[in-house]
This record gives sequence, structure tokens and C-alpha cells, in this order.
Amino acid sequence: MLAVRGEVVELMSYVKLVARPDTWFKAGTEVYHYDAEPTRRLTLEEWNDWFKHGMVLVSGIRVIENPGSEGGGQIGEERRDGELCSCDEFDVEIVEEAR
Repeated sequence: MLAVRGEVVELMSYVKLVARPDTWFKAGTEVYHYDAEPTRRLTLEEWNDWFKHGMVLVSGIRVIENPGSEGGGQIGEERRDGELCSCDEFDVEIVEEAR
């Protein structure tokens, strides 16, 4: 919480999730809330809810490795994709910015 001109304002916290190597998403890239428009990070509250289950539904950049099982494309091609992933596939940082 933050006091602004005598009023208490609650700041929103977000979670910056960065894909680790050898996971579904391209290593080192940030993933975002799966359903949010416009694209944004998960709130800390959303992350905590997902974390209880050990899995999180996010979208980010995927590098195609097997076109036959990944809906076509070329090996090495990057595309935006969504996936339910284990929470331990990401480095986590608490931030104040939604994007």
C-alpha cells in the first residue's frame, strides 16, 4: 500500500515469468497471461492461485521442433503459442508493471 495525499492506494503487483532452457517456450523469453487483452503479465494473486496447483496457463514464443506434432511450420520457426506448463519452468520476478 502507498499513501498518496492522505489516501491509501493499493499498488498492483505482477509476476514476470521468463522461460528456462529446455522447456515449452523459447528460453529467456517472457510469457504472459493466456486470456488477457491487451496482453499483460499475471497478477501476483493470479500467480499464487496457479502456483497452488503447480501449473500455469500462459502464452509466449515457441520454437517449432517437430512440425508434425506442432501443427506444421518449419523447424526453428518461432510462433506465439499457449500452453499449460509446470510453474517450475519459469524464473519468477515480482514487478509493478503489467507489461
